Amino acid sequence: MSIFYAILAGIVLFAVWRMWRNRHGEIEDRPTPGFDPAEGQPEVPKAVELFNAQDWASLSRLYLQLGPSDRYHLLESLSEVLRTAPPETPADADSALLTVFGGLLMFHGLRFQGSGPAGAVVRKNAPRMMENLQAAARLLRESASRNPHDSTTLALQIRLELFTTNDAAQINNLVGRILATEEANIYAASNHLLANAPKWTGSAASMWKVANEWANAGPNAAWLAIPARAHIEEWHYAMAFCAPGSAERAGMIDLMQDENFIRHIAKLDDMFWAALPRAALSGSEASYAHNHLAFLLHTFKVGDRARAHLERIGPHIGRYPWVFLPTGATRPAQLLAELRKQYSLPAS
Repeated sequence: MSIFYAILAGIVLFAVWRMWRNRHGEIEDRPTPGFDPAEGQPEVPKAVELFNAQDWASLSRLYLQLGPSDRYHLLESLSEVLRTAPPETPADADSALLTVFGGLLMFHGLRFQGSGPAGAVVRKNAPRMMENLQAAARLLRESASRNPHDSTTLALQIRLELFTTNDAAQINNLVGRILATEEANIYAASNHLLANAPKWTGSAASMWKVANEWANAGPNAAWLAIPARAHIEEWHYAMAFCAPGSAERAGMIDLMQDENFIRHIAKLDDMFWAALPRAALSGSEASYAHNHLAFLLHTFKVGDRARAHLERIGPHIGRYPWVFLPTGATRPAQLLAELRKQYSLPAS
């Protein structure tokens, strides 16, 4: 009888595993309930319509109408809605369309990484992942050569470098080229920060140098979410990548109860609200800022400050950084309901 129950338990565990991973070890190609794949970006449904109709000229125009951060977010959202590799790139594609196809190929390729640790990929998936990333790299290089002024193309290349060569010199070169565009792209800053994060091959010191430089140079309040992401990266590294009982995890647990540190986070939040009226935020900048600040304030239990950000977020939390929480990764609708109840907000 004990053997029967052991076999039954194994079948149940396998079934649960298959709910989230398909037979190739990828994250299952289905929308995650509670996460809006478009994350509220109003241009995404039109972009999907144009993509499915293969109206490439109109899709290119739509892309070019958007601001820098919104262009990047459009491609990230589009990849979540479509969930499949794009068709062959049109022979007459302009630089904008090359970036669209290159970005979609990159995000599709990264899906083969699965849900393992940073930098990890299931061995049998590696060739398929690299095939997509190499094709994306070719398209993005060609786009950047034709139009060196699109910061989104360069920001995508930073993300690509992180998953391929992780060449610090090449990443720094891309950052310099982004600065030369004079476009303020919050995803360029975020990708640069991730390239220096401890969970990759960076360090806390290098990550914070990057975070502070971008926050100081940012044109609006949203850029104060870059230091918020750095705090989140430190927390995530200690809690998810360091062993129980390690000095890193013990130090983070102590930090989460440190009143001086809690006041430091509250000050960052005060700085955000003080800076907010001074310059308008694009849709994707606002989404990035409110989701990261809400996550940080909630995770470190800084009073009820997360409430104001959750009000701005509305009925759908962003995929990042909420997937760093177990409930956010598996039951985001439940997480959002619990958050809104905890902070006395009406049910969404």
